[in-house]
Amino acid sequence: MAERKRHLKLVQSQYALCYGMRLDRGAAPELAHPHVSVTLPDGSRDTMALHVINGSVEEIKAQLLQSVDAFFEIYGES
Repeated sequence: MAERKRHLKLVQSQYALCYGMRLDRGAAPELAHPHVSVTLPDGSRDTMALHVINGSVEEIKAQLLQSVDAFFEIYGES
């Protein structure tokens, strides 16, 4: 009998990243984090906080990139 090689497939956890962005002129209160209702991939309902960053386009982009990095440092290992 010929020896068969077994191929193992690594299985990684699957996630869904929910986000939305909107760039408005003017400033908005950064301390208020309203929650919006979302439907999760399994069909259940939950809420998600909306965050506000004020500044120039360059400042907002820099802060957003830092926030994304921090998010994955905190939650990426879950």
